Amino acid sequence: MRTSPTFMGVIYFLIGIMFMYLAIQNVSTAGWNFWTFLFIGVATIDIVIGIRFFRLKKQMESERKE
Repeated sequence: MRTSPTFMGVIYFLIGIMFMYLAIQNVSTAGWNFWTFLFIGVATIDIVIGIRFFRLKKQMESERKE
């Protein structure tokens, strides 16, 4: 079963938001440390992947119209 790029984009965005939440909670409890930067890095990568899935969906739709 194939999943749509839109669904995968939403999933990656939600995972990125979860890691941003973890980073914010970690800063408020323990301050800026290694784990905070790790959470921020993973959140950034997940959000970028989500954006790439949305762009892929847009590209697929434009190729279908041609």
